[in-house]
Parts: sequence; C-alpha cells; structure tokens
Amino acid sequence: MCLLVQQASETNFSDEFLTDVYSKNKDGLGIMYAEAGHVIVKKLLPVSAADFIEFYRQYADGRDCIWHARMQTHGDIDLENCHPYFVTSRIWMAHNGILSSGNDSDKTKSDTWHFIRHIIQPVLAYEPDRILDPSYQAFLGGLIGNSNKFGFMTGNGDAVIINRQSGIEYNHAWLSNTYAWSPHRFGVKTAATGGYYGNRWYTEYDSYDWDTGYSYNRSYLQGAKSTGATIKVDNKQSIRPIVKAAYNSWLNNNLEQWVIDAPWKASALLAYCYEDEEAVAEIVADDPVTATQWIDDLFDKEGLSPFNIPSV
Repeated sequence: MCLLVQQASETNFSDEFLTDVYSKNKDGLGIMYAEAGHVIVKKLLPVSAADFIEFYRQYADGRDCIWHARMQTHGDIDLENCHPYFVTSRIWMAHNGILSSGNDSDKTKSDTWHFIRHIIQPVLAYEPDRILDPSYQAFLGGLIGNSNKFGFMTGNGDAVIINRQSGIEYNHAWLSNTYAWSPHRFGVKTAATGGYYGNRWYTEYDSYDWDTGYSYNRSYLQGAKSTGATIKVDNKQSIRPIVKAAYNSWLNNNLEQWVIDAPWKASALLAYCYEDEEAVAEIVADDPVTATQWIDDLFDKEGLSPFNIPSV
C-alpha cells in the first residue's frame, strides 16, 4: 500500500482522517519540508494512531510539505526504510508503489532504496537541477509506470511529483491513491463509490466488467473471509475456479496481465482473503501492480492454491 501526500499550508486533515491512514499504513511516517535552503526530514515508527497524529501535528500541520505513510512491501521495518530517502545533500524523495530494480541485491533494503541508488543518484548527484526539468520528469514517469509515484523535495522548497495525474486532489492536498485510505468516509467519490473514472461514468465500479461485459452483484463479496468460506458469484461459480485461473497465471508468470484482464476476478480473490472489499476493489482499479503483488504473496508465501479451496 503506502500513501504519498503533498500538502499545502492550508490543508487541514482531521484526526479521523489521520487515524484512517494509520490503520492501513502502520510501518512508518516520514515528513519532509524545506527550511533555510535545506530539506528537513522527520521520521517515526508509530506505535499507535495517537503517536501518528501527534507526530503529524508537530511537523506537518500547517506546512507546505510532502509526507509518506508506509505499509511494508520490501525491506525491513525500520527508520532507514521509512520514507523519504536521501538522494543528494539537497534532494530527498518518497515513493508510493512497487518497483523491480535489483531488489535481491540487499533484501533488507526497500525497492525505493535500490531504485534511488542504481537509477536516480547517478544522474542527480552530478546534475541536481535535472529534477526540475519537465522532460526528465516525464522520462521518470514513463520508466516507473502510472502505478508508481515519486515525491521529490529540494532545499529551495521545490516539490516535484512524478505521475501526478495518477493521484487525487483532496483538501488542498495531492494524494497518491485511493486504496491506502478510505475516501468514501470523507465524501470523496472513487471507483468504488461512484463518479468519473478514466473516460467512463459509472455508479458502481464493481457492478460491471468493462472488458467482458459481464454484470455481477457485489453481494458475493459479503462475508468472504480467509476462513475457507466459499464465495458464490452470480453464475453459481465458487471462488475455486477463480483461484485456479489466477494460480495458472502465476505459474506461467503472467499474473499481472490476468489482474488487468479480469479485474472483478482479482477483486473477488482478494476479498476472499481480506475483509475490506471496497479497499481491494480500489487497489485492483488504481494499482494493478500492487494487487498482483498481493496475489503473488498469497500463492508464494501463504500457500493458497486451488487444491485447498472448497468446491461448490
């Protein structure tokens, strides 16, 4: 997951909002802002929502700044892997998404750390002003793909967001996604609550599969837990064929394409194992790379397979 935020000084996040963010991203909070020509960075491993809120109020409230709430995907849970990261003496960076850039060379470090060290630092260490070049920003955005977003802060106070178009504006702030918090609780329309998504108007994202034209009822997601309960879809299939299809794609190394081609199936599979069906629907819609990683973990680390799912 993770949530990357660029906020203005007039942004006013409530305790309820910050508690919601913490509930989904408990593995680190990092804040960066410019002061006297330097980037000031503050990091915390919060132990409670109150801890998270107090730290935010102390260092981010009322500031033009960038902050990042972490949910671990790669690397240890520690302050070193808490965003933002050092790039140069006058540039720091935070990231939302999942990157593949030689992560196996040091598994104690995050994917962001590897990307900075091997791809960004060799450029910006010698040409730091390039981060302000729109052509370089576009290059980075294309390189990492829309599901990844970077936030850079310079000592002069320049805030640069890579792939800004893939985020959302809320409360005088830019947020990198709608799955690492609960936008419906704060009156924000998303793919799960209705509104305009991409070039389509919809009233309920998960009631229609745009690729296949197959309509289905959201009720099949209700009560689906990791306890072994069988999910029934409208055509009387159980979750087992969906798991089988995903499992075969996983074995053939094309799981991400399966998620993209069959988003309602990916949502059903994740809802089978996680309690928040709205959140998983948003993840599949907004960040198929993350959804793919979660499903990969279910097969690779949790031992899920078609052979331990009850049939109809």
